[in-house]
Amino acid sequence: MTEINGDLEALWPSAVTLRAAGVAVVLGLPQDALPFVIHWGGDIGAQDADSLRELALHAQPPLATNGVDVPVIVGVVPENAAGWTGTPGLQGHRSGRAWSTRFVPVSVEISDDAPSGGSVSVRAVDVDAQLSLGLLLELLPSGLLRLSATLRNDGVDSYTIDALNLALPVPTRADVVFDMAGRWAKERVAQSRPFTVGTHLREGRHGRTGADAATFLAAGTADLDFGQGEAWGLHVAFSGNHRVLAERAFSGERLILGGELLLPGEIQLAPGETYETPALFAGYGAGLDAVAARFHAHLRSRPSHPRSARPVVMNVWEAVYFDHELPRLLELADAAERVGVERFVLDDGWFGSRRDDTSGLGVG
Repeated sequence: MTEINGDLEALWPSAVTLRAAGVAVVLGLPQDALPFVIHWGGDIGAQDADSLRELALHAQPPLATNGVDVPVIVGVVPENAAGWTGTPGLQGHRSGRAWSTRFVPVSVEISDDAPSGGSVSVRAVDVDAQLSLGLLLELLPSGLLRLSATLRNDGVDSYTIDALNLALPVPTRADVVFDMAGRWAKERVAQSRPFTVGTHLREGRHGRTGADAATFLAAGTADLDFGQGEAWGLHVAFSGNHRVLAERAFSGERLILGGELLLPGEIQLAPGETYETPALFAGYGAGLDAVAARFHAHLRSRPSHPRSARPVVMNVWEAVYFDHELPRLLELADAAERVGVERFVLDDGWFGSRRDDTSGLGVG
């Protein structure tokens, strides 16, 4: 369900509320700046303009000592031009120029496609930097928020993109940062730390995902656990190099950001070319299990998701290890058939001279 409210004073001339599956996302839509998140969390119900004004004022960051004289509103793509001195969303340049952008919206499209929470599409331009930015935010039926961005080079020379990360704010009660680490045979190790001032950065530089990937980065309340507390988390839907960040400013703002990790000179937009970010999926829930359930619900809702029951599988690794002798395998296959196994898998050791960990890998 999508609700649109206007007249939120000069700083918040309009707002849109997306609601689905117990989640609400309230977006501020300034006329002269990129959209920003007023609220992302539990469903707050229908709100009139006065209620949204109060909500927006409560979300306004404090005026910190030695800071700027007006509130710094951090957009979905944070910009230095707005007064934000943390990590900018877009990092790039045009041969050393146009490195600090100030995008101004030129069009906003709002869709209300039941049963989803709707979507907001914004196109913005920076005339001086000669760039166009497209943003798409969708609240899915599962309550997941999906975000993506496109950047087009409108200039006559190339523009180098070093990073294009999308950001979501989290409340000041989010006091811990949760993600995962690991290695071979010890994957998906949960770890957490206090959400202190500075940046918690996780990068995947293998060109693929792996056992050591963060996979999911969340900010949560101090009592966060699988079945309690509150969690605001994101996942970069990309199997190549990627990065996720949790950043807390000296003035109190707390963000989680993510996107593709670009190597030096990897993306140089020729005139008229466009770069599109991987999608980010962001989930809110009362406990980590509730957030995971949103991801599961979304994955199962896709038309390509398998509908048939999974086959019963037997993997022979612990039975034979590297010793793949046909008579022994046939005996195992006969036993597997008798107990109803439907898929028989030969694990490591079936090929070449692979008889231990020191030889034969990949040799036919």
